[in-house]
Amino acid sequence: MSKPSGEEPGTPVPDLPFGAVMATGAASQLAASAGVGAVRVPLLWTAIVVALAAVASPGRRRKRVAATARLGDFTVPIGLAVIGSGLVRLGGPALVTGAAEAVVAGAWLTTGVLLATVVAPLLASPPGLRSLGGVSFLVPAALLADAVAASALVRLSGGVRLLRWLALAAAGLGVIGYLVVAGLAGTRLVAHRVDGVPRAPWWIAAGCGGLSAAALGRVGALHPAGGGEEALRILGWVALGLLSIGTVALIAVLTGSVRFVLRIRHLEGRPPWPPTFSTGVYALGASQVGRLLNEPVISRLADAAAVATICLWVITVLAHLPALARLRLRPRRAR
Repeated sequence: MSKPSGEEPGTPVPDLPFGAVMATGAASQLAASAGVGAVRVPLLWTAIVVALAAVASPGRRRKRVAATARLGDFTVPIGLAVIGSGLVRLGGPALVTGAAEAVVAGAWLTTGVLLATVVAPLLASPPGLRSLGGVSFLVPAALLADAVAASALVRLSGGVRLLRWLALAAAGLGVIGYLVVAGLAGTRLVAHRVDGVPRAPWWIAAGCGGLSAAALGRVGALHPAGGGEEALRILGWVALGLLSIGTVALIAVLTGSVRFVLRIRHLEGRPPWPPTFSTGVYALGASQVGRLLNEPVISRLADAAAVATICLWVITVLAHLPALARLRLRPRRAR
């Protein structure tokens, strides 16, 4: 089977330990917008079960690897933040509230640890543009997801001032990080195209644009500026700009994905999770922009992206089921 131009034979797919958690949690939050609100809670609990299974899975990275190979670990705080936001929306008993607070705190703590142990060495010794791939967008995405989760907790806890400012700081750093990574990624693509890095994580570039818009919308609602409605409208235009960057990236990865599928004879392996999660957070961002600017067209775009997210989730799960069944039925070999 010949590979399309730009796809390196044997290119390793980055380890995204909480990829399924992120996608399932995003699908849960969008279930109502997609017209299937009844599956919102089951999807949330599915995300929690998958997260626990991923944590309990044996053999997780027993040897030291390069910092660039660990960027996929940022799926962990993102997945925790998505679960925490979902638990906040559940409301109800104090046990659920406590669990939401604990999960969001875990997301923030994990983000801090990864920034210190993964990003700090990369900043001290930059690996070069050629090694930059779509997985790099997970770093600002973690900060943005933390901001969204903290904003949800503010509403739950009655408006704790520290949480407000933590959410604002994370959103600001996440937006700046997204713009920086997007600029570097654009330079890398002009110089090297997608040679040497897997295609699927580039979906995160589009999703991160939507997540930026979602974070600004959620945080803006907590920090009404002196300008009132006018200030929120300005924030809406900024969010629209970020969503537009994500839209350009989304069109590019959609086009590239279709061309890639059309130029291969048969698909191998299981479909990745980034398209589902990225479409989901893009929908969340479009929803916030539609609300801030009071634009029904953008709100309808958000609803369409929500439906696409649920469809992608179902397709991806169905494609994973045969492999999971084979894994369960495979007899254990005596050592």
